Amino acid sequence: MRNRFIPAVIAALLLPVFLAHCTPALVQSGPENQNIPVRFILIAPGAGSVCVAGSFNGWSRQSHCMRREGSAWTVSVRLPPGRYEYAFVLDGKTWQADPGATLSEESGFGRKNSILIVE
Repeated sequence: MRNRFIPAVIAALLLPVFLAHCTPALVQSGPENQNIPVRFILIAPGAGSVCVAGSFNGWSRQSHCMRREGSAWTVSVRLPPGRYEYAFVLDGKTWQADPGATLSEESGFGRKNSILIVE
């Protein structure tokens, strides 16, 4: 009888320790963790596809593709506050700065990148 009692006590004592390691980490809420909705718009009636590539997505040509709405292409993303460079990629190959952006800078590849400040 005594041999059966000891494993039960050990299991009861160790179970909370194991469960503590299985609980998900809590994400703190606060202004530093709040993403801001941003909508990118480009008028490009002749394009077959348009995506936005930038520092926020590792300059991926496919991760943020836009939807056609008439002659406009749009996509909405949520970004944390910060400064981002970006450009539109038309038909998977033509890089174009945002004509509606007020800030831009040289990309180092012979073209301009648009600058987005999210506050």
